[in-house]
Amino acid sequence: MARKTERKPSRVEGLIEDAIGKNPHSRELLTAFKPLLVVRERLIGELKLKPADRARIDGEKLRRGIPCIGQTPFFFEDDPWKAVGLAVAGAVREGFPALAEDAATLAGAIEAGKIRLFDAFADYPDSVGAALDRWTAETHIKPQAVALLLGAVAGIILRARSAGIGGDVEKTGWDRGTCPICGASPTLSVIREKITERWLHCSRCGHEWRFTRMICPGCGLESPSGIDYFYVDDRRQETAFTCDSCKRYLITLNHVSDLGETDRDVTAMGLVHLDLIMQERGFAPMCRCEWNTF
Repeated sequence: MARKTERKPSRVEGLIEDAIGKNPHSRELLTAFKPLLVVRERLIGELKLKPADRARIDGEKLRRGIPCIGQTPFFFEDDPWKAVGLAVAGAVREGFPALAEDAATLAGAIEAGKIRLFDAFADYPDSVGAALDRWTAETHIKPQAVALLLGAVAGIILRARSAGIGGDVEKTGWDRGTCPICGASPTLSVIREKITERWLHCSRCGHEWRFTRMICPGCGLESPSGIDYFYVDDRRQETAFTCDSCKRYLITLNHVSDLGETDRDVTAMGLVHLDLIMQERGFAPMCRCEWNTF
């Protein structure tokens, strides 16, 4: 009798288990997002999207603060919206039982063509809010379900389409606290081990870019008296950068090795206790996202 072959865990599944082992309090959150992270990893590896048009990305415009997405399209009508949307809806249904019925309704509407996901991205980012309101009203489902699906779909398309252009952007000397690819604010900051530069991570498109260590990415404050780092129980590698001027914080990893596998979003979710503490102290996240809004 043939034995059933056990499926080997994916890269991101292994990273999630490692993060839970290190920070057991994050188990519930990481378990909920696990199906979405697995689907994202799989689709980014499978999708064969036409890359963003590098020829339309002007270094001078980047130096003036106009991100790539403001210079060339990243979303196209012939992208595989239905396949991506159905995969994401299935992951939402699996990871978030409270949204399972809504996710099933969304999947049915996408399958039937009643919801065309491209409509949410035709005039990005303004079109997202309008689509969310319309689909919530038409399907009578929770706005959280639509927002979660749209955020995940956007992240998959952006990551797949922006692959390979980060090096070109780095050469332009982008010095803003927002992402040079998609314009979003960072969700995580990393100070690397050997060359102690500060890198900001964008959870929307996955890009990382260099940024001055002693400046607030949110408001540009450059004053030691208004900037601080908070940590718990002598775990100085895991901190929250805080700014008294804009009252925002940014989860920050110190002295991080470039060796080994990593997923910055998994890392950020594993440190959700810092989000809770900082928000209790009156600080807001530098970038509100699906896992740090309470």
